[in-house]
Amino acid sequence: MSKEIICESLKRALESWVRHASAEQLWQVHRAGGLGASIAVEGDVVHVRIELGGPRNPLSDLGRTDGRLPVTEAFLGESAVWGTPPPQGDQARKQWFLSSQLAQEHARQYLLAEVSERRELLARFVEEWLAG
Repeated sequence: MSKEIICESLKRALESWVRHASAEQLWQVHRAGGLGASIAVEGDVVHVRIELGGPRNPLSDLGRTDGRLPVTEAFLGESAVWGTPPPQGDQARKQWFLSSQLAQEHARQYLLAEVSERRELLARFVEEWLAG
């Protein structure tokens, strides 16, 4: 099985995880990172399962912003629909994020962009897996 095929399977699994992650999972990734994956190859079939938590690995910091959501921060207006996010570090910020569909959608977009742009992390993860 080639490294490129495994990397592509990992990328698709990460994209699927991002699309289906709960708001709480998205918040956790943006606050502290922690993504990982388990890979199994059976003949010509690659199985990848994305995990949250576990030991540090090259994917651990993927999407981590320490709670600063770069895309969402553009929506700091006084919108009656979305509200103003609480300041960075405020305990209420998590609750705002969990209740804001817009913030969650922008968090998903940010994570998807990270998966696409940071291919070197995926390649390094696969290289470590192949070496192990």
